[in-house]
Amino acid sequence: MPHWIQHTHPRIPPQVGVLGPLEVRLSENSTPGVPGEPVGGIRVRTLLAALTVRLGEVMSTEHILKEVWADNPPATARKAVAVAVLRLRRVLGDPDGRWLLTRPSGYVLDIPPDHLDAVRAESLVREGKTALATDAPHLAAQSLGRALAQWRGDPYADANATATVMQRTSELESLRSTAVQARIDADLALGRHQELVGELRTLTAADPLHEPHWLQLMLALYRSGRQAEALAAYTTLRRTLAEKLGVDPGRQLQEAHMGILQADTGLLLPGPAAGAARQLMLAGGP
Repeated sequence: MPHWIQHTHPRIPPQVGVLGPLEVRLSENSTPGVPGEPVGGIRVRTLLAALTVRLGEVMSTEHILKEVWADNPPATARKAVAVAVLRLRRVLGDPDGRWLLTRPSGYVLDIPPDHLDAVRAESLVREGKTALATDAPHLAAQSLGRALAQWRGDPYADANATATVMQRTSELESLRSTAVQARIDADLALGRHQELVGELRTLTAADPLHEPHWLQLMLALYRSGRQAEALAAYTTLRRTLAEKLGVDPGRQLQEAHMGILQADTGLLLPGPAAGAARQLMLAGGP
């Protein structure tokens, strides 16, 4: 029996990670910055993945059979599921079934929602977006940075790509994209435009059709006193959209382009940051 399973505290539920390869942290052995224990065995990982998607809800044995064997379970499948449940309880430090509960129709993973990294990330993204909408960019940047720190890689990286997992993975990838975009908005509001240029160039190169990052790049360049580069970024986007989709940039981008073309100071941040940007533009950039 692995050493991390032997000494558990029955009153403290485990931490479960799905934002990367599946992992479990037993609370008494959890150390910040140290990876949790990987979950071995494809059936055990498949079971854990499915249960985390339906956290706190009963997942029927029939659904679990489909997750593991699709539409062709063997005659011994139900016994194999029962064995996987026992093995998963060992991984969770839960030999008595306190957190992984048996119900007449199936099983339920009943750990606190904030013990699942995906739920923590969702909560932090909501906090960040609310702070951003209420003109609190410092709080927004903090919450969104903490949200993004939950990711260790692709969601459910070593789980079976079942329909249930794939749908949840898509949702979590969208959540991460939203968090990155909102965090950059917060950083722009805080005057961190010069530091953002490199990151935004990487993001626009990785996804050249994602217009919001192009708008952020144009603003970051313009506020850094790099007006010509901001206009060149718009030209690159316009050509890419025309070639690949046959469309023009959206209205917000067109308006930003016109404002940059006219050196509109309304696109600059108020206060010292705007004054510094004006000096940079007059000097021809950094």
